[in-house]
Amino acid sequence: MKNTNIKMNLSEKNLILKSKVIAAIIVLFLVQAVCFAGKGDTSWMTKGKYGVFMHYQYRILLGYSVATNPKFPEPSIMTASQWNQFVDGFDVKGFANQMYKAKVGWVMFCLDDHYFAWPCSPNSKFSKYTGYAPGQKCSNRDLIIDVADALNAKGIKLIVYYAGLNGYMKEPQVMKGLGDTISRGEFNDKTPPSAEVRKRRLEVLKEYADRFGTKIAGWWFDTPGKHSYDSTPNDWWAINAIVHAANPKAVIALAQGGMSQMGPLIAGIDDYTGGDTWTKQDLTKLIPSNYPVKGGILWHGKIYCGNVYHGMGNANQFSDVELITWIRTCNSQGGVCTLDWPFEANTGLIKDFGFKQMLSIRKALK
Repeated sequence: MKNTNIKMNLSEKNLILKSKVIAAIIVLFLVQAVCFAGKGDTSWMTKGKYGVFMHYQYRILLGYSVATNPKFPEPSIMTASQWNQFVDGFDVKGFANQMYKAKVGWVMFCLDDHYFAWPCSPNSKFSKYTGYAPGQKCSNRDLIIDVADALNAKGIKLIVYYAGLNGYMKEPQVMKGLGDTISRGEFNDKTPPSAEVRKRRLEVLKEYADRFGTKIAGWWFDTPGKHSYDSTPNDWWAINAIVHAANPKAVIALAQGGMSQMGPLIAGIDDYTGGDTWTKQDLTKLIPSNYPVKGGILWHGKIYCGNVYHGMGNANQFSDVELITWIRTCNSQGGVCTLDWPFEANTGLIKDFGFKQMLSIRKALK
């Protein structure tokens, strides 16, 4: 009888031990699943199906991009006066009406240019560090706030494109002011920024995030560099904290260049993939089933629809059917899409041929 009790006790202990191991595995799995995706709310993106990307950058306004020859204008071509003239001329009301008529789910709008800065929103920290007076590099008008207010009134979300985590490598005065005194690669992403550089850049970001608050729905950070913010203080989690202190539900994408659909750059921070593309895509191939996303974040594909490059061109490069089919396919496979059409530099309005295509997509999908 004693031996039987011993055996029973051992069996019970083994069963309890196994139960604890299984429970621990389940908890670990759940924790990992939660940590893969950030805490931003992407449900509205899935519901919205597709949005529009506005490459409101000084090079595009002047007719230059990586698809033109030369790729960059001479720095002297853009002056503070001309930049403010462009920004002041943006027809916010007309643009919001276009987006409303096309029933887009969101707009991603460029705050700055990755190479030369030229932010379309003022920032006192940026001015403090770079030595540029208000209006000399940052615009006088806060175009981001104006666009956000106009879109929000129409029930459309705004996501802000921002290159300030790592960009501006072709603007010596800005780089020096931010403490970036050495070349860190073509996109400033090969060597991590110093602690002082991170501190200054995040001060600039915080001013923007705090001012925009819940007026914007999230951020698309351009090419921050895989290990750029690994070190404390002012690391990846500081960026996450800045964004979510201003808007707890804000979505984040840390765009990774060629790794656009590989999953989160930083587990627990990214909510959706950057999805960036730089050439005309085969839309039968650029779909979630061919490029499955890892880490439980939202699959997001981003293309340009003009016949030149982002925001540029005099015709559409895809047919209506091609775009409609692509969006439907991506949506059916759990993904969302952002499309970029050419726009008028002086007003910011989508060109007529692009807007007509936007209406065709709305008719088919919404």
